[in-house]
Amino acid sequence: MSKTMRAKVCHQGNDIGLDEVPAPIAGPNQAVVTVSLTTSCGSDFHIAQEEWPVAAGRILGHEAVGTISEIRPGVQGFQLGRRMLALAITSSGGGFYYLNGQWSQCAGPEEHWVPRGGWRLGSSIDGCQAEYFRVPYGQANMALIPD
Repeated sequence: MSKTMRAKVCHQGNDIGLDEVPAPIAGPNQAVVTVSLTTSCGSDFHIAQEEWPVAAGRILGHEAVGTISEIRPGVQGFQLGRRMLALAITSSGGGFYYLNGQWSQCAGPEEHWVPRGGWRLGSSIDGCQAEYFRVPYGQANMALIPD
C-alpha cells in the first residue's frame, strides 16, 4: 500500500477538495480497506452546506465497498483480499448503546458519545471517500460481499 493517497477532505466549512494525504495504518481491532466504490450521501451535502460541522482536515464519506488490504488482531472471520462493505453506522461492538440494541447511538467502548451518535466515518473520524480507509472496530463494522 502506498504511503499517501488521494482523499475528499473538508478544509473548513464548505471548502472541500481532493487532497494528497497520508494513507491510514490499521491498529488493534481495525482493518484498512482499498476502496473500489464510494458514494456521497445526504449527510455529505449537509456538511458541504455547513449544517453539520466537521473538523478541518476530515476525510468525508461513510458508504463504501472495497477489498481488505490490512487486518489486525481482534478482527476475526475476515481475510486479506476479500471484498467487503463498510457499515454506515460505526458501532463499537460493546458499550451501553450497542449492548442495548441502539447501534445508531453507539458511544464506543469508552462510552464517549458524540453528536450524531454512531455515525462516525466522515463525521468524527476520517471517512471512506479516499483510496483507502481505516475501519474502526473492524469486527463490528464490516460485512463480507460474496465473490
